[in-house]
Amino acid sequence: MTLPFDTILAMKLVPLYLLVAIGFALGRLLGLKGQDLGKLALFVLSPAVVFKGFVTANLHGALLILPFAVFGLCSVIALSAAPLAGRFWQDGRERIAAFTVGTGNTGFFGIPACLSLVGPESLPVVVMVSFGATAYENSVGFFTVARAEASVGGALIRVLKYPGLHACWLGAAVNLTGTRVPPSLMQTIDILSGGFVPVGMMIVGLGLAQVSRLRLDLGFTAFVFAAKFALWPALALAFIWADRRWLHAFGTVGHQVLLIESLTPLAAVTVVHAGLRNIHPDRAAIAVALSTLFALVWLPVVFTRFG
Repeated sequence: MTLPFDTILAMKLVPLYLLVAIGFALGRLLGLKGQDLGKLALFVLSPAVVFKGFVTANLHGALLILPFAVFGLCSVIALSAAPLAGRFWQDGRERIAAFTVGTGNTGFFGIPACLSLVGPESLPVVVMVSFGATAYENSVGFFTVARAEASVGGALIRVLKYPGLHACWLGAAVNLTGTRVPPSLMQTIDILSGGFVPVGMMIVGLGLAQVSRLRLDLGFTAFVFAAKFALWPALALAFIWADRRWLHAFGTVGHQVLLIESLTPLAAVTVVHAGLRNIHPDRAAIAVALSTLFALVWLPVVFTRFG
């Protein structure tokens, strides 16, 4: 069986690995820590990406329901995983695990993967999927992680203070009302959003640089891998089967995008949350890095069989 390990996909991912290597070098050679960069990414760059995405998205037509469905599924999986993870850990890892199994690297990894394996016609669908995951990360996901160090009320207050949440509804409101964003402001948002990918991937490298010795957390890694690479693809395939049989909401391109996005690795922002709250950032970074390497093999295998 020939695997569709497209060289174009590999080349698109090489710059991301180089950014991780740069972050690793900065951490080892200059002693740079990821906490400050994490705050920059989480509270400035990420909201800019979210706002720009919702302002420029096509929030009309059949694809409109897709981000809401993805958001709901992400939230259900995370909230269901939280008590299960709590049976294994009580040091914050249960919250990081619950957060990360509810999402994936749908943007940095998923978009170039879909463009390479499916084609440019996949872009509207993959953007909507990414929006749903991003909305989860900036609301329910943020709440899930904040509960590691705050009460329910305190976590809700932190979510309400989080600029990423307000970027979601503000961007959607601007889009749906047809409000024109001043060019100077939009240019600033473009500059900020352009820095999210390099900073986010360098944070993974900085997290790896803090590893004094290779200490793989087998339990944590197995937990998040099972959800990310088994549960998510199973749910995607179940929906694709139901859609082909009864719903007829999406065509072949939509089905392929949903399958690919279900096979993306752990989200890089997992390391950001772990680093900001000092919840084993080294273990989180190793899990994210391993999941990215694993996805490069697992995605073509599953896509060949079902895509």
